[in-house]
Amino acid sequence: MTTVLVNHRVADYDSWRPEFDGAMEAEWTNGIRSYQVLRGQDDPNHVLVVQTFESREAAEELVNNPALREAMGRAGVDAASVQIDYLDEVASGTR
Repeated sequence: MTTVLVNHRVADYDSWRPEFDGAMEAEWTNGIRSYQVLRGQDDPNHVLVVQTFESREAAEELVNNPALREAMGRAGVDAASVQIDYLDEVASGTR
């Protein structure tokens, strides 16, 4: 399992969110097993999307898909702010 963190700024969260939700319904996002959206408390246009995939290859297939870049552009994502990290889970727990 691969977890991808997509950290970025958007022009306006309220405009971004419907575009994001629409993308999650598109066939080209079928490789995503689960996702979570986090929004900055101090900056509501700071967004972190956490996604899980079966493999890094599946994650990279989505990240490199031109449809993703087009959707991000329509949604008002600041392309210069996008940071993508690929992570493996090494431990989990609850408190």
